[in-house]
Amino acid sequence: MTIALMKTEITAAEPVARREKRQTAAIVPLPAKPVAASRLLMQRLKPVVEYGLPPLVVGLLLLTFWQIAAGHPGSSLPPPTQVWSDSYELIVNPFFDNGGTDKGLGLHVFASLQRVALGYALAAIVGIALGTLVGQSRLAMRGLDP
Repeated sequence: MTIALMKTEITAAEPVARREKRQTAAIVPLPAKPVAASRLLMQRLKPVVEYGLPPLVVGLLLLTFWQIAAGHPGSSLPPPTQVWSDSYELIVNPFFDNGGTDKGLGLHVFASLQRVALGYALAAIVGIALGTLVGQSRLAMRGLDP
């Protein structure tokens, strides 16, 4: 950190009415304060605590509420512990294929994404073709009336 000090020089040889003030800057370096390691750690953890901790706390509260609400026998909704134990194999091994429809979750997601991509591509082709037709033909513009 540096501080600039201003000092004014007046020359005695000049007449009093014409004396000009000349300013010069002197830069004086100040010793830098060492930053404590704990303070540096707190500066790095501050964004994590501000932005990462609230969603984590809310998620844990929701899971706890769900566990309490669905944990008793006769509940129509399974508790999160049962959901985890039933779906553990699907989550850990998402690409298994035992034939037929006995496939992992990743393969099912991939098949769904293929269908989405095909539908989007067909919609884009039809939409671009119709847009070009409407833009080029007055008769098509009147007929389709966008």
